[in-house]
Amino acid sequence: MTTIGAGTASALLTALITVVDCSADTPPGVASAPASDATSAATGLRLVALGDSSSTGAGGTEGGGWVRRYADLLQAKTGQPVEVLNRASKGQASDSLASQVESNQALRDELAQADYIVIGAGGADLNDGDDAWAAGSCSGPAWYTTVLADYRTNIARVASSIAELRTDKPTVFRAVTPPNVLTGAEKVIPPFLRATATEIGVLQARSARESTCTALRAHGGECIDVLTAFNGADGTTDAYASGLLNLTSCCYGSAQGQQRMAELLIQTGPTDSALPGPAARGGPRTRRA
Repeated sequence: MTTIGAGTASALLTALITVVDCSADTPPGVASAPASDATSAATGLRLVALGDSSSTGAGGTEGGGWVRRYADLLQAKTGQPVEVLNRASKGQASDSLASQVESNQALRDELAQADYIVIGAGGADLNDGDDAWAAGSCSGPAWYTTVLADYRTNIARVASSIAELRTDKPTVFRAVTPPNVLTGAEKVIPPFLRATATEIGVLQARSARESTCTALRAHGGECIDVLTAFNGADGTTDAYASGLLNLTSCCYGSAQGQQRMAELLIQTGPTDSALPGPAARGGPRTRRA
């Protein structure tokens, strides 16, 4: 996703595997959910969210982001309270996320105990591409293919690590993929992106969608196709004009868009399933210290 200024606003690039500010006892690099995002219950379901700012609720000023809205729909669907641990963090690129899932024991413990794991990541990765283009060290869509290839590797690491933690345990494993956030945002994105905004926006979203969905499905998870839902079959429709993206808080889902993503997630079904472990896929099963 692109950020304004040094890089176009971080948007939804992700995985519904579906990965917000820190508390004092939170380990470095793992953000804790604000009080409004934590529902404490002696019994019930636990949802852990991972990712970048697209998963923190940015842009959806009314009713929270898609993570909170998805939890509300789950609670209505299952009749059970849902505790939300939102560990998404602004600016967290996929390499950092993969490292956290692989080595941060506090986060790994939370994932090991979760009933639902959702991911919305990848937008922050695109900032490197934006910055390189702005600095004149590269230009055009070709540069983003390198960044997106790295994302593919990293999101596969995330999915694999989560599957290892959750092997044979009932889990709903979902990821949100990004829309095309550049079409319609030409007035607020950096000038170097404007002439090819639609081309690059579609490239970024399609690549992230393929990488995320492939990674999750390889481990028993599922993703939602936000690009088609927001931008149409060819990915070129202006989602700001339809009210699904927030131009004022570019380039995130609006309240309407956040709700739409939550609804797409609930349509994948609240039914959990055991994630196939490495042994079930024919590979050796390893344990991390």
